[in-house]
Amino acid sequence: MNRGVQMLMRLGAFGLRVGQGRAVDERTRAEMRGVNGVMNLELTGPDGGGWHVAFADGKLAMAPGLVEPARATVKLTPEDYLALMVGDLSYSVARMTGKVRVSGDGHFGMVFGAGIENVRAAQTAKGLRGAIARAVVGRALRKGGYVRKTERDQ
Repeated sequence: MNRGVQMLMRLGAFGLRVGQGRAVDERTRAEMRGVNGVMNLELTGPDGGGWHVAFADGKLAMAPGLVEPARATVKLTPEDYLALMVGDLSYSVARMTGKVRVSGDGHFGMVFGAGIENVRAAQTAKGLRGAIARAVVGRALRKGGYVRKTERDQ
């Protein structure tokens, strides 16, 4: 699996374990109540792999591997995943162009998109939270061999 994607997934899983599987804030927890099932995240291509996220009435757990039966499966390449995380690719454009494909319950596609937006928002936060998020995502990009759009254009 792409080393940058793997790093982000492991950190996400660790964060959920430390946070006891709860969403970060009360608003997000309220939105997640009633969401149950498993969403597979299948990264395609030679650098691909799979993870799954289990939703249980506002609690989350992430682990490596794909689980069947899944309520939904989100498929994309590792490069597109990193581009989404850093903001070089918008989730809506990725869905419309087929770079992100969701099979099964489409609601989980929106949940995946919201997770991407949360990572982007963390990177723009002021203070220590934003600095940590920018450092973590930057390291994941380097480990994953991803070159940002702005750097490619120079």
